[in-house]
Amino acid sequence: MAAHKRLSIFGASLAVIAAATSISAAPAFAQDEDGASLDEIVVTAQRREESLQDVPIAITAFTQEDLERTAAVGIQDVASRAPGVTLTQFNIGEPQLYIRGVGTTSDSAASDPSIGISIDEVSIGRAGASSLAFLDVNRVEILRGPQGTLYGRNASGGALNVYTNAPVFDNEGRITVRAGSFDGYGADGMYNAQLGENSAVRFAAQYSTNEGYAEYAPTGQGLEGGTQWGARAQFLTEAGNWSFLAGLDYANDDMDGHARIPVTTGSTAPAFVTLINGLRTGLDIRQSFSSPDNYQERTNYGATFRAEHGGQNFNFVSLTSYRNNDYAWRDNLGGLPFPGFPLAVDDRAEEASDQVSQEFRIVSPDSSAINWVAGVYYMAENVERSERFIVQAGLPIAPASFGGDTTFNQDATNTSYAVFGQATIPFADIWEFTAGVRWTHDDREIHQVAIDNDGGLNPPVGIPLGPAGAPYNVTADESFEEPTWRLALSVEPVDHARFYVSYDRGYKAGSFVSGAQTAAQASTPIRSEILDNYAVGMKTTWMDGRLRFNAEGFLLDYSDLQVYELLGLNLATSNADAQSSGIEVEAAYALSENITIGGSYTRLQARYTSNATSTVGTLPYDGNTLPRSPEHQYNAFIDGEWDLWGGQFATRVNYQWQDEFYFDPSNNPEVLEDGHGLLGAFASWESPGGLTVSVYGKNLTDEDYRLHVIKNVGIGFSVFGPPQEFGISLTQRF
Repeated sequence: MAAHKRLSIFGASLAVIAAATSISAAPAFAQDEDGASLDEIVVTAQRREESLQDVPIAITAFTQEDLERTAAVGIQDVASRAPGVTLTQFNIGEPQLYIRGVGTTSDSAASDPSIGISIDEVSIGRAGASSLAFLDVNRVEILRGPQGTLYGRNASGGALNVYTNAPVFDNEGRITVRAGSFDGYGADGMYNAQLGENSAVRFAAQYSTNEGYAEYAPTGQGLEGGTQWGARAQFLTEAGNWSFLAGLDYANDDMDGHARIPVTTGSTAPAFVTLINGLRTGLDIRQSFSSPDNYQERTNYGATFRAEHGGQNFNFVSLTSYRNNDYAWRDNLGGLPFPGFPLAVDDRAEEASDQVSQEFRIVSPDSSAINWVAGVYYMAENVERSERFIVQAGLPIAPASFGGDTTFNQDATNTSYAVFGQATIPFADIWEFTAGVRWTHDDREIHQVAIDNDGGLNPPVGIPLGPAGAPYNVTADESFEEPTWRLALSVEPVDHARFYVSYDRGYKAGSFVSGAQTAAQASTPIRSEILDNYAVGMKTTWMDGRLRFNAEGFLLDYSDLQVYELLGLNLATSNADAQSSGIEVEAAYALSENITIGGSYTRLQARYTSNATSTVGTLPYDGNTLPRSPEHQYNAFIDGEWDLWGGQFATRVNYQWQDEFYFDPSNNPEVLEDGHGLLGAFASWESPGGLTVSVYGKNLTDEDYRLHVIKNVGIGFSVFGPPQEFGISLTQRF
């Protein structure tokens, strides 16, 4: 019945798009007298510059103007505004990005994200190295569905690509100072200089700090705040048909710990409800017993070198990169005092990783009738991870002897090789056929050690290693390889109306789990993840560029989806089958030369189609909703620009809403997040001399919503998102 419903949704998607296709027979509307039209959006999703409307892939692109007018400071500010995308976060080192129900919560040193994230086309191996503060960003592209051909690196669910501004042959600069809620303030700036006729340099830096939007209840010390700063330097030079771009970047985060809040439901044991209500009498969701000694710290830096050559028969690109990411965090997973509440978990982790990558590509020249790209890719990653649990327990949750002090150490080497190619062939004037294939080989080597820091003096060994597990010291290795591909057929029966069907295969390499209870679990990999995506879509522009309407219906079939669930304090890892189907619609309309409205809508049905066999037995997932998969999502905005007081006034209002969703595959009541909407607004005025005054507001209706939940004994130990906030900035361009 559930499978029939998902197929019905896919069928309905086809019907909607088929109906829209029939409109293509009608003539385009004439342009209104005011000459209003939408700006063209250029993307590089297929490794070449193309109009968004010419690419038969579901893409949402955020321009630099979009980022400025939504006060976006990181990927968390754009992810929720793209159809079918959710982003939650355990901590700064473990963002959890999901697209169409595909994502992961794994923190293992020998695993990869399900969504490929890149910065200036450099694939980022560790999720914690990707969620950096935006700095001089040009645009963000979110590609939905498997991107296994051109991206690889485990982009089984999609890709999020961040592009920074490269040096230009001009002299220009900008400096911004800002202040906002939670005693926040900061500054950022950019300077670009031309050096001679053929060279340029660009430098950007940013600093921000705030006191946090939550507090430690006993003393009022701040939580959920902190300080971030970073810098980037780039040098560009051209010599004949060659261009060379070298870059260095550095970022540092020194953040407060989380303020965890216990959330009970109707299924929580009444005794626990009474106990928690008593401990938290008079407190709100911004006041926690999480220790002010908690922290989130990260240092990230890297170097990139890009060489390009424009040739008569093909263009050549070489992309070389080194990245290093170190982070550490401490979190009280319960947010309640012990022994008032009979469980306290002091969780501390640190990770050091570095990666080198090399990609060589050859790309067809602009004059070629057939657009093609081919290349090879290599990446090597070293990850050292350590996580320590100091647990205090008491009845009725667990005997005091189940408490303890345990550490899990991982030392992993992950290596990936790939060769790929894709070509788009036009035929019969209005048709294009795209075929692409990629072969990927992944090697994993890991050394895992579980330590009882009590030295066996307090048996059994403490949870989460105990009570059933025991210390171990094991090494393991495994290789995975898989072909992935893309097939697409598109037609443009009238100008600016493109319709397409596609079939993509995605792959995510198998992995070794973290926090295993036994040597056998630690040395046994979980299987690779395979995803088949069938899509039918449309990219249309009407009324002489005044109206843009894009839609895609999709059906995703997962084999061996990698699944992670926290059972008590023990991590259960497994593979399960699943299916997801839905429709995504995006539209924008220029009401006039001054005002644009737009938005998006997603209808998603994402379910497990099998139970999961895990290290702790069979888990009853069949029929459950995939995590972070709201059935409905929508986003709406209105944007305006006017000449005012001799300068330019700009404003935007944005509202985003998502349906209820579950934080983990159990679908238990305590991990169910209610549907909620967030309202934001922005306004700016820029003088002829380049001085801009901007104000913004986020979560203007002061909605309560959660960023993360850990479940235990029927309670959802939660991290809430920021409340209503405001900010102001002054920018001088020169």
